[in-house]
Amino acid sequence: MAKAEYRSSIRSKNLIKKALAKLLREKEMSKITVSDIIREADISRGTFYAHYPDVHGVAEQIEQEELKKLIDFVDKFGMSSIVENPADFIREICLYMSNDLDYYRMLIESNILNNFISRIIDIYYDKTLEKLVEEGGSRENADIYLSFASNGAKYTLMSWISGDINCSVDKISDKLGKYLSACTSVYFK
Repeated sequence: MAKAEYRSSIRSKNLIKKALAKLLREKEMSKITVSDIIREADISRGTFYAHYPDVHGVAEQIEQEELKKLIDFVDKFGMSSIVENPADFIREICLYMSNDLDYYRMLIESNILNNFISRIIDIYYDKTLEKLVEEGGSRENADIYLSFASNGAKYTLMSWISGDINCSVDKISDKLGKYLSACTSVYFK
């Protein structure tokens, strides 16, 4: 019985998160109500409040969950590995997102994922800056390199997720990895 309740809880939360992502494509966050979400998700008000206090609570959980997932990816690969060979890291993220690409497209269009990716870029930026300066680079050069590399990668990934760039996971991760590696090799010259 507990297992079925657990699965039901996960299913309800996923319905709520997907409903919010879909509604955010249509209107601003401040205009979305709990009633809108329960109607879109086809759940009861009680089910909604069993999981979330309000609409902002849903958005916060989405951001926190996605941030945790990407931090787990960073921890799995390690910053040194990501800086030296970014293609594998990017491929892992792209593969993960491609499993539910429609959901991630909705998150990008709603700006939830944009805010989240900006937070990830900040983490990547800070950790990579520290590593590059440790390895003998100047902070000024590292700032220029990281601004170019991280914002370019962010925009390219968001364009791929949104469907503006139409290519395979392998191609996007391979190309981005090569470009970031080329930037890194130029940085250390």
